[in-house]
Amino acid sequence: MIKIDVLVIGKLRRDEGVILEAHSTSTLITVDDKRIVVDTSTKEMRELLLHSLDLLGTSPEDIDMVVNTHLHGDHTSNNELFRNARFLAHADECPGEGYEIVQGEMEILPGVRLIHTPGHSRGSMSVVVEADRRYVIAGDAMPLEDNYRKWVPPGLHYDAELALSSMRRIVDLADVIVPGHDAPFNPDR
Repeated sequence: MIKIDVLVIGKLRRDEGVILEAHSTSTLITVDDKRIVVDTSTKEMRELLLHSLDLLGTSPEDIDMVVNTHLHGDHTSNNELFRNARFLAHADECPGEGYEIVQGEMEILPGVRLIHTPGHSRGSMSVVVEADRRYVIAGDAMPLEDNYRKWVPPGLHYDAELALSSMRRIVDLADVIVPGHDAPFNPDR
């Protein structure tokens, strides 16, 4: 059985296009006795992240794997909490020592796979989870529900058309989207 728990709901605050505050969503995926954290958010969210894990009867030492959807600091600042975990990042993010490199698509556990969803960054990837419904944990390939509702690429992107193509792929796959800086939502069908 696969279970999804949002540990921290992200936040993104801008003023006239300037980012004033950014904290990523952090999600726990449990597959039988294996635990994966997707994105670890910021230091400001550390206490909430630890509290959420504690409420679920889990500690950072229990986490087997951390998937960073990309390597911006607002998604990776609590990585060091997870000392027993393997760390995965896409090759196009140029991860340093300590990361397992992901290229293309990859099943990391039964029912959990990584897909490349570039546009925000070259190595952005999303996590597709086959649970009670199909979840796509999108990172900043879909930072806010508003990106979906207004159909606009992430405010920070290197290729707007590629970002929109990745958003389309996420929407086509997902029953539930967990965006990079917002609460989960259901795309319209």
